[in-house]
Amino acid sequence: MRATTLNALESKIAGLETQVKGYYENIGDFNEYFRSIDALLQGFSVRDNYLEVSRVNIQRCYEGCAPAYGIINKIAKAVGDIFPYLELQDIKTGEYLESHPIMELLFRPNDRYNTVRFGRAWATNYLAYGDCFVYSPKAIGKDLGKHAELYVIPGHRIEGKRGGYDHPFEGIVVKGGGKDKKVIKPEDYFQSFNYNLDDTSIFGTSPLEVAALYLSIIDRGMRRQDQTLKNGGPSAIITPKPDNLGVLPKSANDLTRELNGEEVKGQIKALRTAIELHELGSNTVDLGILSSHKEAINALCFIYDLPVDLYYGQAKYENAKEAKKSLYETNAIPLANEFGADLLNFFGLADQFTLRVNTDRIDVLKEDPSDVLDNLAKMHATLNEMREAYGYEPRTEEWADQPMIPMGTMFGNEAFDINEGESLEPGA
Repeated sequence: MRATTLNALESKIAGLETQVKGYYENIGDFNEYFRSIDALLQGFSVRDNYLEVSRVNIQRCYEGCAPAYGIINKIAKAVGDIFPYLELQDIKTGEYLESHPIMELLFRPNDRYNTVRFGRAWATNYLAYGDCFVYSPKAIGKDLGKHAELYVIPGHRIEGKRGGYDHPFEGIVVKGGGKDKKVIKPEDYFQSFNYNLDDTSIFGTSPLEVAALYLSIIDRGMRRQDQTLKNGGPSAIITPKPDNLGVLPKSANDLTRELNGEEVKGQIKALRTAIELHELGSNTVDLGILSSHKEAINALCFIYDLPVDLYYGQAKYENAKEAKKSLYETNAIPLANEFGADLLNFFGLADQFTLRVNTDRIDVLKEDPSDVLDNLAKMHATLNEMREAYGYEPRTEEWADQPMIPMGTMFGNEAFDINEGESLEPGA
């Protein structure tokens, strides 16, 4: 009996070992796709060397380019602000769970980061590098073996570690940690990422890498303007009129001193001769650089799906309000929901729960109370319907459930007094 049980167990283990484990292990001959790119997968650990814009340079772009930093920080701040609104829901029962290990982990990722700061860090890495690696070490002591903390690993420190044939991708290592680099296994971290057309890379597609040309235009434009300001130079040139017969100062230097001296500041200066003033402005090249700089920023906003009005701050109130709503609807909420899905997938709970943002708690998405009242009035709502919209208890009087229609309201070709039910048309 024991031998039979042992054989059955060994058979089951052998069956499990022959299963295809996807990107991380056991390619074997069972998956034609993985088998065909096996040779290319060996490049996992050196992919960074082939990038035209390395991940270290992406870090420098983020830290050294004000428009890129501003756009990424704007979105990341919004993502962090709504992380506390992530709610865990049981798929089968529809019940929302406030007390659950996932929620405890989310609301205290580690002893340095709170939920908001962790959300901003995750979003910053995701938006800059196109991916974010979250390390979740196993606890020791009474919670031995449980994932007790979450840490965001900065993207420029990530390096892939390849293994053998059966395990082409062993895990990741953190660069800069000395000679003895410990491999972080896939079961101890998860990765959120933008889809990358290069299927031999472990990294996502970085928006900053895509925008490299525009970032270069922004950088060169700012350097050119900075150099122009440093060089200075005269703001205008004065010359005598060609047909003038008046008396000129002895030299151009004398005229310069006469017009710029301390004694003439704020005064009207009378000259002995007629002059022409030639103001010096930006030349066509400088103006072209300024135009290209603005177009580059517009393109960067487009890449990040950020309303340009939020960057320039020149929109009217209503447009600015819609732009801010768009920031949450097209950026912050989808990103936070993606994190929630990745976290559940990492813990193997994606088939049991959903972790999504409760949008009802986001103030900017709420309707203005005055707009709600105005819409209800246009619909001729009852008093109790208006009270319900504002959270008040209904009135018990019968008239409180009657539609509130102004006197003389037209229905078709006739006007009626809603209170009397009689036509107000002449001769009726």
